[in-house]
Amino acid sequence: MKRNNPFKLLESGHRVALVTHVHPDGDAYGSVLGLKHILSEKVLLVDAFAEKDSHSKYSFLPSFSELKGEDEVGDNEYDLCFVLDCGNKARVDGFSSLLASSKRVVNIDHHISNTGFGEVNWVDPSASSTSEILTHLTADFSLTINAEAATCLLTGIIMDTGSYLYDSTTKNTHVATAFLLDQGADHASIRYNLFQNRPLQNVKFLGYLIGKMELMLNNQVVLLTVSDELLNRFNVAYEDLDEFISYVRDISGVELAIIFKELSPEETKISLRSKKWCDVNELASNFNGGGHERAAGAVMQGTLDEARKKLIPLVTRVFNGGQSV
Repeated sequence: MKRNNPFKLLESGHRVALVTHVHPDGDAYGSVLGLKHILSEKVLLVDAFAEKDSHSKYSFLPSFSELKGEDEVGDNEYDLCFVLDCGNKARVDGFSSLLASSKRVVNIDHHISNTGFGEVNWVDPSASSTSEILTHLTADFSLTINAEAATCLLTGIIMDTGSYLYDSTTKNTHVATAFLLDQGADHASIRYNLFQNRPLQNVKFLGYLIGKMELMLNNQVVLLTVSDELLNRFNVAYEDLDEFISYVRDISGVELAIIFKELSPEETKISLRSKKWCDVNELASNFNGGGHERAAGAVMQGTLDEARKKLIPLVTRVFNGGQSV
């Protein structure tokens, strides 16, 4: 691996930018913050960019408060820009100028739909997460992973594997986990902050969604529809929606769970999760989205109702045919 390891590009005098996708999840935050800790001892400057909210459930991660937002991008030039966990460069959204102001873009990702947009690309769809990839690349290149970096990377692995339940979990995933624990990853902090400290309003919101969920196609498909007004009414964060879709997907007999989330009056995010055979990456690709076979998403132009009218007939055809698209 050393021959092609993208960390070979690093020089001690380099200025490095790290960025991830819009609406970051655990793997996005974990990989960006983990790599920030790793590279801080290796290069002159590391700036990590991502959307951030001080009330985020990921705010416990080491150096979360040091993340820079869109308003802090500035006019800095970077030798390298590492784009992490991002299937295409459009998904960096308001941070796109970082790619243009960097001498070289390094794309590290695990999404099968990745477009290979970097000058250097390390894309491994067999990996459970970008955090797992970074763990192996770092160990291969003999870079130091301190306890803070290990905590961030382990968070990314845990969240993107659904606590090791998803098909993407492999022997290599467990090897990476064991290595990070050996480096001092704070598993107790991860467990408490992400699984044992759920806000009361989230539990109430889950109850509301279960009461409003729609089952179709012989109860094989479950739909959730979430307006911006609804999120505001329950005071629930956008980043928490994944736990709700996973909950209803796990209903006996359900193969596919879909959540429609209003981003704006004319823009809707769809998230799709499946169990055994439905290739949601293919479904999402019909709307310029993507991800993995069992977890994918897309942003659709149109209202919630318009998005539903576009997606539901496609899902119906897939399930009536008994195979994925």
